[in-house]
Amino acid sequence: MPYPRKRVWIIGCVIFVACVALAGGGVAYTSSTDFCLSCHEMRVYQEEMRFSSHAKDAQGQAIGCRQCHIPSGNIARMLGAKAWLGIRDVWVHSVDGGDDLNRAAMQPVARRFTDDANCRACHQNLTKNAKNDGPVSEEGRLAHENYEGKNGQSRSGCVGCHRNLAHLPVFDERIPANHTFAQKIKEIRP
Repeated sequence: MPYPRKRVWIIGCVIFVACVALAGGGVAYTSSTDFCLSCHEMRVYQEEMRFSSHAKDAQGQAIGCRQCHIPSGNIARMLGAKAWLGIRDVWVHSVDGGDDLNRAAMQPVARRFTDDANCRACHQNLTKNAKNDGPVSEEGRLAHENYEGKNGQSRSGCVGCHRNLAHLPVFDERIPANHTFAQKIKEIRP
């Protein structure tokens, strides 16, 4: 009896397609804001986001966690970030209890995994201000030209300069640039 090679290939292909579909579904599900907020320690970020300038996009739709925090540039970087951040979040939630988040230690990691491509998806014209109703400041124009390599080369990405746009830890409320955001957010702080 000859070896059923064709059947093995068909079964192998079906199993492969099923695994890819399950992995894709898992990545999509774990990238949803609902999944992120299923951990109680993440709800503070949702509350802060509600008062930020990044609560909604230009079309008035709520901005979800993945739009900023999951790299969209390439699949390897996206999967690497999901794995690293996911393991850290599970550790904080399961082992540390998630009650006392060290946000100062978390900020550099979160910024490292916030790709410029995510910011540029909404902010394409760097000569306009955030509301798109006028030019950026002279300082902003020079910084953006540097970022684009027009007058030097920047080593900093978008979140290197633009900090605390969607979330504002208590220790950053004192920074003058955060004053308006801090005033809005006072109603949720104890």
